[in-house]
Amino acid sequence: MTKTASRAWMYLASVFAGIVLLGAVACDTSQPAAPDTAATEAAIRKADADWMKAAQSKKVDDWVAFYAEDVVVLPPNDKTLNGKGAARKLIGDLVAIPGLVVTWEPTKVEVAKSGDLGYLYGTYQLSMTGPDSKPVTDKGKILEIWKKQADGSWKCVVDTWSSDLPPAGPPPAAATKS
Repeated sequence: MTKTASRAWMYLASVFAGIVLLGAVACDTSQPAAPDTAATEAAIRKADADWMKAAQSKKVDDWVAFYAEDVVVLPPNDKTLNGKGAARKLIGDLVAIPGLVVTWEPTKVEVAKSGDLGYLYGTYQLSMTGPDSKPVTDKGKILEIWKKQADGSWKCVVDTWSSDLPPAGPPPAAATKS
């Protein structure tokens, strides 16, 4: 075999090998490894527990740090709040309430198959000192949607809660003189 024929043969062999390799890659039907949903659920539960500790500190920035920049907060009996700035104002007003104590407990955490989104629901309890200096307690339910961030952390992207208590009735009518 001549030197030229040998080179041609090596070239054809390398092209053939490349085609075979490309075909094998193209035919690979294996799926990427599914995210570990148990680990993701644990990460969301931990983020939520850390968030509650931050809330109990009554430090607004520590509390708000668990919200994504584009968070949507759906507080009871109020307008929808969009963004961390609006959430910061709401949380600032909340922590200013005398005697405020807030706790919550997740009941269930569910994780998307993609591993980058999850939600939890559960219950909360809130107590404070009322305008008449008497203790006021509220209990209800929560729903939080969590999204994995580019840095691997989890942030709440939607937060809502609602009371289990019946709505307050209208104020008593003023007595009229006849």
